[in-house]
Parts: sequence; structure tokens; C-alpha cells
Amino acid sequence: MNSLQYASHAGKDSTSPAVLMARRRFGNFKTEPRVPIRRADVPGNKLQSLRDLREMILNMKPEDVMNMITFYNGLNVFEALALAKREGALIVPNSTHDRILTETSNPNFLNNSNIWTGTLVIYEAPGRAFGETLVYAWEHTVQYSISFNVPDEFRGQRNCALIVQYPDFDLVPAEGNSYKLIVANESMVHLIENFPSKNRAWYLYDGQFGIPIGHPVKQLLDSRWLWRASDCYIGLVVRYGVDGRDVGANFGASSRLGVAVIE
Repeated sequence: MNSLQYASHAGKDSTSPAVLMARRRFGNFKTEPRVPIRRADVPGNKLQSLRDLREMILNMKPEDVMNMITFYNGLNVFEALALAKREGALIVPNSTHDRILTETSNPNFLNNSNIWTGTLVIYEAPGRAFGETLVYAWEHTVQYSISFNVPDEFRGQRNCALIVQYPDFDLVPAEGNSYKLIVANESMVHLIENFPSKNRAWYLYDGQFGIPIGHPVKQLLDSRWLWRASDCYIGLVVRYGVDGRDVGANFGASSRLGVAVIE
């Protein structure tokens, strides 16, 4: 099944400028009061500051992280990245979303489904080894593609996934509707072994990134429902579903979903 069939039903936005679209919040979400002392206060350049913030929220109570988050709706991945850059914000990673969605009971947050996370996943078709370059293409009115030069150490690896977290990657426009995934520091690319080959099944997940791994299991509180493409994929992990345990790794980057950021 095409990955875009699971995308938000918001449709096309009549407002074309990305800035205006980014200002639209989720419908009924009530913004929690901001707590300034919870913001990252670290020296160094902005890239390192965002990395430090990303690490800091891993050790915070999910209820406290929720107070720092601002939601924006109706953005594709390229607009979400542009928003984060413009605001100097962190796109909340999948592991943090997972804790909020499964360890809290805030109904306002749980209602904000279909959200891009700051965790980018790269995988090949089941049984196919990574080569020198991976190209993921999809149709959404027109054809789009994202290409990635696979680091030497991961070439030849099968049935695995590569993970990069924002702000350690960028999608740079190429010819037409093509984009290149750029990771300046290859040490920020992480290998997840035993990435599932079967779509639409329950799995256990790795502790660092919250990515489903291994073989299908029975539905448990500690299991996650995985949506994956039948072929290769490059894109942001999406969180959605009534109980917050669905992990989407099959959405084309042109889909318009929400994004949660910490500014």
C-alpha cells in the first residue's frame, strides 16, 4: 500500500506561503504555560545547543517536556525543517514522543496525532543490502525523490535501518523535485539491526530511538505497531494512532502533517 494513504486527510492548504501555514496550530490544543528554567542554556553554536537540548529532554519527565512544546499543523517535511531552522527550534525526536504518548494521559496531547518527529529513518527493501547510494521515490501529484550517499561502514548491511536525528541532517534541493539527504558528521548516523521486514505488525523497540525491531510479537504495552514501506525508504518517523503506539516509517515527505518543536 502506498505510504501516502496513511497521511493526514487535511488535503491541500489554500495558503501557499510556508510561513503562514506554519502559524496554524492544531485545532483544539491548549498551549501549556512555558517554564523558562526548563529551556536549554548551553554555550557554543546553535547546532550544539540543539543537540544538548535533545539530550536534556531525554532525562526529563514527559509531563515537563510537554510544557515546552509548540505544535504547528499542515506542514510537509521540507516546510517543517524550514520552520525549525527559522525559529532555531528542535524538532522533538521519536523517543520523546513515545514517552509522552505512552507514559502520560494528557488528552490534548494525545489528540494531536499524525506528527512528524525529528527522527529520520533510512532502510532498504527486505533482504536487500545497502549499496553506495539509496534513492527513495514516491508520487504525490508529481514524483519526488530523496537520495543518500550511504557511509562506507554501512554498505553491505541487510535488514537494518539507519537513524539520524534533527538537527544532524538536512534535505537539500537538487534538480526538479529531487532532494539530497546531507549528514555532515557521519558519526551521527546510527545503525539499528534487525529492522522488521513485515509491515503492519507489533514489535518490541530499541531503547535509544524507539524504533521497532526484531520479529512480530503479541500486542503488549511494550510493543509498537509498525508501518513500513515494501521497498526502501528515507523519511521522518511519524507518530499517530488512538493509543499513541503506532510508528509510521512510510510517509512521503510531501505529506502535510503536524510537527512538534521546542523553541
